[in-house]
Amino acid sequence: MFQGMIEFPVTVYVDNDPAADDYLPIWRAERKAQIISAYAVVANDVAGNTANYFNLKLVNGGAAGTATTAISDVIGGTAGWTGLLPVEFTTLVPELAAGDVVTLLYNEEGTGTFAAMQIQLNVRYGD
Repeated sequence: MFQGMIEFPVTVYVDNDPAADDYLPIWRAERKAQIISAYAVVANDVAGNTANYFNLKLVNGGAAGTATTAISDVIGGTAGWTGLLPVEFTTLVPELAAGDVVTLLYNEEGTGTFAAMQIQLNVRYGD
C-alpha cells in the first residue's frame, strides 16, 4: 500500500502559453505513487469566453510518456480563470506505476491565453 499519510508536493511552473493544443510532460513517478490532490493556478485573470479559452486535464503518459489515460477531469474552459485562485482537478485514476509520466493536456480554443501557470500535485509514494 501507500506509505502512511505523508504527502509530497510536486510543483511545475509553466511560463509561456503553448498557443495551441499540447501535451506537456510535468512529472515522472520515480516509484509507485498516488496523486492525493492536484491544482492549477494561473497568474492572471482570463475572462470567460465561448470562442477564446483553454482547459486542462492531467493524463498518465505511461512509461513512454505517450499514453493518454485520463488521471483527472477537465478544468477551465468557457467560464474563464481567476488569477491566483487555485482550481482543483478531480482525480479519476490517481494511482501511478513506477516510471509513469504525468502529462498536462493543454487544450486551447481560439486565442485563450495565460501569462504564467503553476501545476501542483500532492502525492504519496507506495511500496
